[in-house]
Amino acid sequence: MKIAIDCRSVFPGRGGIGRYAESLARGLAQVDTSNEYLLLVTERQSQPIAANGQVQQVAFQATMIDEVWEQLHLPSILAEYDVDLYHNPCFSLPVVKTTRWRIATVHDVVFRTYPQLVDARLRSYLDRWSEHALEVGDAIITSSEFSKSEIVKHFGTPPEKIHVIYHGVDPSFRRRVPGKAEGVLRTKYGLSKPFVLYVGSLEAKKNIDRLLEALALLVSDGRAGERVLALVGGRGGNDYDVEAAIQRAGVKERVVVTGYVTDEDVVILMNLADLFVYPSLYEGFGLPPLEAMACGTPTVVSQATSLPEVVGDGALVAPAEDVEALATQMARLLNDPELRRTMSERGRKRAETFTWERAARGTLELYESLDGAGR
Repeated sequence: MKIAIDCRSVFPGRGGIGRYAESLARGLAQVDTSNEYLLLVTERQSQPIAANGQVQQVAFQATMIDEVWEQLHLPSILAEYDVDLYHNPCFSLPVVKTTRWRIATVHDVVFRTYPQLVDARLRSYLDRWSEHALEVGDAIITSSEFSKSEIVKHFGTPPEKIHVIYHGVDPSFRRRVPGKAEGVLRTKYGLSKPFVLYVGSLEAKKNIDRLLEALALLVSDGRAGERVLALVGGRGGNDYDVEAAIQRAGVKERVVVTGYVTDEDVVILMNLADLFVYPSLYEGFGLPPLEAMACGTPTVVSQATSLPEVVGDGALVAPAEDVEALATQMARLLNDPELRRTMSERGRKRAETFTWERAARGTLELYESLDGAGR
């Protein structure tokens, strides 16, 4: 087959969907020696995603969310390159069918469950084109059993059409031996004191308000010690004002907002952190907690949506809307050395079961099952 993977979400500063598309494309290039791949990228992605003789990468004047390009230009591009199977890792599929098979990855349906947490323009796009993809796609990939159940509930998609393929953890996320880079990064990001770490977009969906309130509780009764909270990530698509949230919580002196940080720096920060916290209200998968666990960093997540399914026994959980419970779980890991050691080891073992090779092989099996069924 000739397989096109839509990698318009892959570019410098990419988000979670871009990381998924990039890692999947690389994994497929490593495990598949039979099929050809066409990677569709935007002009922002100048570097090759996966380099071998079976992979061709072509750039277009398009954006990650681009209805006009997807519906008016993409079908003819797929026909021009004689593509057999088109896979969009970002929710949508074209109305005009010019390939034998079409697959979309629908990561979650937060736009229906919590519409107020999603930017209006993005919400409209996701709602319209996810529904279309779920109807016309030959198969649908999602990243957790939770997300599969949500898709079935909100759209009525037949369960047998939806295939759960877990994401992987890049091997770069691992326990590191301390070195000079650690001191350099502490200075670079203003983290001279011990710190608690959050990595992800800065938006309302991530429940950052309650994380800040939990920090305020720990500071007020001394359980935080001298630790600060590092919020690492770019601004989300909605109008969430993180600075205002920090002011409301009264923890301005205890919070460092870094903005976007490269993966290389994130690995080091995860190794340096005393604790990783991910209190999100809604996740289709939730990769950052697994990455922190792979680094051996004790982790707390919210007991919401897909997160308990993903972290298993490798992290502590707290109800997403319970600030005191979140503060309690954070304090347990910050102040109990034996529990820290136990959770660090459990976290690493759990994270080891999630690999991009496994994700790529599962995706390839799905591709080939469609090809075999169509012969």
